[in-house]
Amino acid sequence: MGNAKLESEGNLFEELGLSVAHGPVEVGSTYPIFGMITKLTNETPGSVVVEINHNITARMNVTEESRVELLRKRAFETGIFISKVTSVEPDLVVECQAVIFGKNQAYNA
Repeated sequence: MGNAKLESEGNLFEELGLSVAHGPVEVGSTYPIFGMITKLTNETPGSVVVEINHNITARMNVTEESRVELLRKRAFETGIFISKVTSVEPDLVVECQAVIFGKNQAYNA
């Protein structure tokens, strides 16, 4: 049963025409970044800064405290971060425009 679920998730990339690519990124371009929040650097509503995949700094315009709390709860869960690149040197910095998390991983006992 578990294998069937993994197979269907693997085919999702094919069904949607998605692929994983590696290459240079351009400042000003928008990309989907697959990964997870590995650190919340600044949790102040209006100027939230997070670290994605241990090496990407993402600034987020999150103004509601409840949304900041959601980011705290969903840290270390995979998601897709739609982000515009603002700097590549010395480190990759992006403005995150949207975050798409999957189904909540919490289990009811």
